[in-house]
Amino acid sequence: MAEKTRINAEERRQRIIEAAKPLFADFGFNGTSIRDIAKAADVSNALLYKHFPSKEAMYEEILSYTDYIIPKLKRKLEELEPSTQTLVFLSFAFFRFILFEAQMVNQDQKRHERLLFYSLLENLNYARKTLRRIHDDFEKMIKDNFIAAEESGDIIKSENNVKNRFWFMHHLAMGVNLCHVSGEPAFNYDTSYRELVEDAVCFVLRGIGLTDRAIKKYYKPEKLEQQINSIF
Repeated sequence: MAEKTRINAEERRQRIIEAAKPLFADFGFNGTSIRDIAKAADVSNALLYKHFPSKEAMYEEILSYTDYIIPKLKRKLEELEPSTQTLVFLSFAFFRFILFEAQMVNQDQKRHERLLFYSLLENLNYARKTLRRIHDDFEKMIKDNFIAAEESGDIIKSENNVKNRFWFMHHLAMGVNLCHVSGEPAFNYDTSYRELVEDAVCFVLRGIGLTDRAIKKYYKPEKLEQQINSIF
């Protein structure tokens, strides 16, 4: 009997999380109440508080349930040697996932993007936690790949901080995604998502300093797409 109670409690906790995700994604932290979540999960307020001491605690925990991309991308990059080719793959992967995967494939990833944007307008907690996670997971990889590209003569040396160049790339992808996060574009680029990714990556590769020769040699969208598909 004790084991059954434990399993039911875990399932109920998961049900509460699943009920809360779309509410936070659609209405933000401030626009979602404990009563709303309890009603969606079909539990009482008192029972909900047995699993989560506060709305803030639930909101924080949702991060681990939403962003499924970062762990898989990190594992893939850890398999690759630092190089210009890996730097190009990393750039393509960020735009591919942020602009295409989130909008077209995975519902949880869509919610993650909406939660992130709402957080930027509200208490910043979710946004800071997400961006800190990206920083901690990818900072060393990024630096190693920039160094490898410089040593190969594939990137123009610049006074600009390597970390900042990466974040400019990431934030550009977020900005374009913001125009599409509702599901209907706020601005029509008059191109497909896939072409939008390819154009944006080409723009960014020049922005971070890759030479035209290196871009021509390593930026092969079809081949990069095959690498992406191998992750999933």
